[in-house]
Amino acid sequence: MENINYDSVLILALFAFITPLFISAFKKYKIPFVVGELFIGIIIGKSFLNLIHVDPWIDFLSNLGLAYLMFLSGLEIDVHSIKVGKSKKATGYNYVLLCVIMCLISIGISFVICKILYSFGLIKSVWFMTFLLSASAPGFLVPFLKEKGILKTQYGQILLIYSLLAEFTSLIAMTVISSKISYGLSYKSFLFLVIILSSFLIYIILKRFQNKYDFSVFLGNDMHIEVRAAFALMLILVTISHKVGTEIALGSFLAGVIFTFLTDKSREEDLKYKLDIIGYGFLIPIFFIMVGVKLDISSILTSPKYLLSIPIILIIIYVIKLIPSLLLKYKYGLNKTISASFILSSQLSVMIVGDQIAFNLKLINTELYSTLILTTVISCLLFPLIFNKILKTDNFKELNKFDVKKIYIREVVPLNKDIFNKPLMDVKFPFGCRILLILRDTEKIIPNGNSTILEGDVLVIAGFGEESSKFISMLQSS
Repeated sequence: MENINYDSVLILALFAFITPLFISAFKKYKIPFVVGELFIGIIIGKSFLNLIHVDPWIDFLSNLGLAYLMFLSGLEIDVHSIKVGKSKKATGYNYVLLCVIMCLISIGISFVICKILYSFGLIKSVWFMTFLLSASAPGFLVPFLKEKGILKTQYGQILLIYSLLAEFTSLIAMTVISSKISYGLSYKSFLFLVIILSSFLIYIILKRFQNKYDFSVFLGNDMHIEVRAAFALMLILVTISHKVGTEIALGSFLAGVIFTFLTDKSREEDLKYKLDIIGYGFLIPIFFIMVGVKLDISSILTSPKYLLSIPIILIIIYVIKLIPSLLLKYKYGLNKTISASFILSSQLSVMIVGDQIAFNLKLINTELYSTLILTTVISCLLFPLIFNKILKTDNFKELNKFDVKKIYIREVVPLNKDIFNKPLMDVKFPFGCRILLILRDTEKIIPNGNSTILEGDVLVIAGFGEESSKFISMLQSS
């Protein structure tokens, strides 16, 4: 354990805690927390203060954060609603098909642009750069849309599914292309199929195992058997991905999808709440901060040529996302179409991984590598801010159909002093949330509008879907 740099771990933990508080102070600008974590990483990283000294343990925590983020991305796909309905609305298989078409269009646009760049001698590989520039960032999109409260809407699901398709199409394509450049066309080019086949076999085995054994006996105690199962499944596929030389993001994402299929819908929201605490409370902030920490922008600042290329690359990335996003205009109108094009232009993990692969293959030089990495970070800073600025949310009231049909009941100890000794009628609770019972010492109170909450009370609350999580946060904010 002597190899662990506890000072750096402590600094990461402190800034992971401080960043949301710091960002919350800028209420006027509504800066996403993920953007704040990236920015803080740049400040404390090698570009400026150089407070973090990366060691294998910090790298492990960062990679685990990425894997866990992709696992949660898989969980966020509403697989239960992907079915063909009688209507022609973009739901179920229909909006999956829409996302596939959007993804193919973005690849086509990227290919045309890369052909032009190649003809001017600006890039060395048309196909590799095609998939690199058409990549997306569900790892960034999930926490961002979750924070905005639109991830579970149909609009949010389309953005998520498109982003996942774009990411893994790019990831698999770049893996095959790089393997072909390094080894020629061989079995190593198709090792990613091992992950897909393994995922399918694991799902079949777990489904039969689940039907044969009754795990409900574990649900009433503190063993949290479902959380243990989630980590075990994720690490199995992450380990297989690592062994065959494929990016761990692919394995962890497929683990999330499998777990969604296996999870009992009546407990799905409660389980996601538990898993979110581990991810967004610890592992995921470390990953985003470390992305900023590892960025060294000094080589770019001394080279005007590459510095000037940053806005050009940003425009190219945006155009690649804008054209396919126009398919959303008929369904959601111009405002949400343009908003979608901006948030989908945000890049992150696959762009960074692709840049590293291209650099190792000598397809790009050191300066261009640093430029692309910095452009990736800037896209995460710039495009979400534009999205926040232009998206009109006043008529954005749609809820996922499963959210309004499920009520979650929890027991909570309130810590928010602002609601103590105040009639409930004067407290503004989240939509669809209620206090069912107040437990005060040995007394059980069924509340009405004149009832008050006292310090030390225990509340039994109910709420629709994710609104119940917001209710808990409100009650426990101190």
